[in-house]
Amino acid sequence: MLITVLGVAAIVGLLYLLCYGGFEGPVDWVMGTSSHGDRDHQIVALTFDDGPDPVRTPALLAALDQLGVKATFFVVGAAVDAHPDVTRQIVAGGHELGNHTYTHRYLPMARSKAVLRELAATDRAIERATGTVPTIARPPYGGRSPRTVQAFARAAKRLVLWDVNSFDWRGKSVPQVVERVLERTRPGSIILMHEARDGGEATIEAVRLLVPRLRARGLAFATIGDL
Repeated sequence: MLITVLGVAAIVGLLYLLCYGGFEGPVDWVMGTSSHGDRDHQIVALTFDDGPDPVRTPALLAALDQLGVKATFFVVGAAVDAHPDVTRQIVAGGHELGNHTYTHRYLPMARSKAVLRELAATDRAIERATGTVPTIARPPYGGRSPRTVQAFARAAKRLVLWDVNSFDWRGKSVPQVVERVLERTRPGSIILMHEARDGGEATIEAVRLLVPRLRARGLAFATIGDL
């Protein structure tokens, strides 16, 4: 019985890893998801998931403005409805919005209709707040299956993942986040970060330190659309 339970747990764990956005795999190779940009151009993209947050997102926007950086925000529809003014601030700052579903639901096991509802509800929230509808989307946790990718395509969304995970969501210290990102960033990299969380101040401080150090390497910053 114990062996059976451990076997099932191992299979579930393997399936999770195959669906997790931090690992590029067969789903991406076959279905053309995006985890980075052109490696031949000295450009990278900062992306921020799970907002908007009424306190931390404006603070991040102020830091990005001071640094002269445009970024991409994958926003949660429910948070957009709760804080439409902050969503408008993101757009007013020249940043890009992406769809991150309405409830931040893990999608690989969800039916296609449920995925489409999540995306549509978030599109409506963003359109109410800003008058625009994003063309890019990121599944929560990067979780995707062939069915998820197909649903994103039906919704006319380009599915965007990342190749550099800052691990800020794990509660890493500012120096740890900075070191991890610097070690892994290459031309074309898409960097995953989260300001809209408890401890998001560390992410904002890490951004202040990362931007000049990456620029010193000859890297410039762009939104996903420009990357």
